[in-house]
Amino acid sequence: MRCAKKYFQSFSAYPVRLLSAAFACALAAAAHAAAPDWLDAEIKAHAQGLTELRRELHQMPELGNQEYKTQSRIIDILKASGIEVVTGWKNAPTAVIGILNPDKGRTIALRADIDALPIKENTGLSYASKAKGMFWGKEADVSHMCGHDAHMAMLLTAAQILAKHKNDVDRRIVFVFQPAEEGDSLHNPLVEQNAPLSGAKALVEAGLTERYDIKHYFGIHVSPKLEAGDMRVSPDAALNSADAFEIRITGEQSHGSMPWTGADAALAAAQTIVSLQQIVSRNIDLTNGMGVITVGKLTAGETGNVMPGSAYMLGTIRSNHADIRAKLLERIPEVAHGTAHACGTKADVKIIEIYPVTTNDPTTAAATVENLKAFGVKARLETWNPGASEDFSFYGQKVPSVFMFLGVGEPGKTDKAANNHSDKFVIDDSALSAGVRAHIAAAMSD
Repeated sequence: MRCAKKYFQSFSAYPVRLLSAAFACALAAAAHAAAPDWLDAEIKAHAQGLTELRRELHQMPELGNQEYKTQSRIIDILKASGIEVVTGWKNAPTAVIGILNPDKGRTIALRADIDALPIKENTGLSYASKAKGMFWGKEADVSHMCGHDAHMAMLLTAAQILAKHKNDVDRRIVFVFQPAEEGDSLHNPLVEQNAPLSGAKALVEAGLTERYDIKHYFGIHVSPKLEAGDMRVSPDAALNSADAFEIRITGEQSHGSMPWTGADAALAAAQTIVSLQQIVSRNIDLTNGMGVITVGKLTAGETGNVMPGSAYMLGTIRSNHADIRAKLLERIPEVAHGTAHACGTKADVKIIEIYPVTTNDPTTAAATVENLKAFGVKARLETWNPGASEDFSFYGQKVPSVFMFLGVGEPGKTDKAANNHSDKFVIDDSALSAGVRAHIAAAMSD
């Protein structure tokens, strides 16, 4: 999950969304699936193995598109359960696709991401990661500080249980173990002009949905800001879009005491940053949602008495509405070029489109919450967006889909819990069984 620090929502649109969600929920309530008689016993029987599997995977993290050991472990578990396995997919060689009941129709897909982050873990856990890897050609510490180990363990356990009871499942289930949600660790999009497709986009654009005639995708992400076992499902935007921009400003260096003899790239950069902030306040219809532009890196100059002839900035773009995202991507180059020209400099702008808004289908989301409750999950339909970004969004662009948030925070201490992508991020393993129930509920819903 690509993280942002703040939770945003469109307060002006909230009442309409809430009423729509309530109406959809009422319609779905009467038609939810019934939990099978064997569910509780299976969840109890797999609880210890589920925790052990999560901790095993936690100690073997691998970076995006390099998850070969992880892939091998997933394949072994699926094959041992009698599930048909496809290894790799175009532009996603480390992906694993499992197919249960291949001859049935009404296909739904359950997705888990399998990659880790280039972060050194500092949790002090007995099973903490000590792994190293190569990130964009440089050695890095590697750890599952976003919870993908939990995502894999929950989906693998659900797959084992569903395979055992496949005759009770009246549809085809596709288990999608997707690499590189956190990005491609082999190809740097800021440097390479034609980097290959990666992650969910690589699977979607290579025809995964069409190959299996998938009607819906379901996914789960763990959150330390929710109490262990609690599930939140948004009826609208579940996560924000994520994009990046890079701006290089070229001026003319001169002596600091004679600025009129050159073109000040530092001043142009400063003006550009201010001008970029005015895009949101003056060009965006904030009744639709939110947008934010942040410059996280800015460099210029060599010493104090020389006016710099070049400057560089790198930033992030976030939104919870597709139209707002499009306007931000359109206006940033225009504003940067215009501001630079006004300062007597030149701007070269590069936009890196990463992930669209992750948007849940309202009707499917409402029905999913009722099914979760029927299967023993403490679930709630709620306009809740933690502000981060996810490439699950590409699945949702193809078919009506639902992305859920599972609490893994220690009860009573979630306000102080370390966030995903923190070096101290931890998971309360008692929450994992709720994730297994959720996958099974999605698989057996009407």
